[in-house]
Amino acid sequence: MSLAVRGLLLLVLLALPICEAPLAAGLDFASNSAEGAIDITSDNGIEWMQREQRFIARGNAKAIRNNVTVLADELIAHYRDRKEGGGTEIWKLEALGHVRIHSADTKVFGDSAVYDIDNVVLVVRGKPMAKLVTLTDTVTATDSLEYWEAKRVAVARGDAFIQHEDKRLRADTITADLKEDKNGKLEIKRADAFGNVLVRTPTDIATGDKGVYFTDTQLATLTGNVKITRDKNQLNGGYAEVNLATGISRLFPAPPGNAQGTRVQGILMPDGGRKKK
Repeated sequence: MSLAVRGLLLLVLLALPICEAPLAAGLDFASNSAEGAIDITSDNGIEWMQREQRFIARGNAKAIRNNVTVLADELIAHYRDRKEGGGTEIWKLEALGHVRIHSADTKVFGDSAVYDIDNVVLVVRGKPMAKLVTLTDTVTATDSLEYWEAKRVAVARGDAFIQHEDKRLRADTITADLKEDKNGKLEIKRADAFGNVLVRTPTDIATGDKGVYFTDTQLATLTGNVKITRDKNQLNGGYAEVNLATGISRLFPAPPGNAQGTRVQGILMPDGGRKKK
């Protein structure tokens, strides 16, 4: 790519909209700063489509802004005229093929990604799955991963899976609230799970319709058609608390404060259903 084309590209990409909400440290691609230009390079050149108001970078394309790098087979930057003050602004960035997004403490992998800068949200899709990895957590999904930067929220849709250290949570959809630790690194604070929820400990498998996992206490709660299975023993109820630190599970008819609930039932097998040696 010639210096003239690259310089023109940077002039168009220099100004991004300011995001006034507090941003997560992991993938702050939409934040504004003095060094806030997006630097885009590629092996096979960049096409400038003035009528459509977009740039297309093909062949090992790379976009770098602040501490975030986006890599893909193809990158498409959509721009528009500013409503006030003149000039242009980028409002959407698309990445297609072998997508990798990384910062100092967060990595994302997928087949395609769209960064909506107006709404400050990144949506990643991948086959067989899209993946987000921090220093302490891994999040995967077969449908899509959403990262709402200003809210510090990640949403996994489709056979969603979260691993926090050695703790595992699976469901149809999982919403994870993120926070910065004392070193400024992102980690999961709370995860809400919906549909076919499964929590696994070294000894038990607990399932339910909905679940919540708190990483600070390592406590998971399950509601709706709850089942706890250990070997061939099974307990059924309406609400469960699973302590992933101690491995102790407790089953109740209903959540605290709810007078109505499902009668707790247990099916216990001799010797726990284990085969004798």
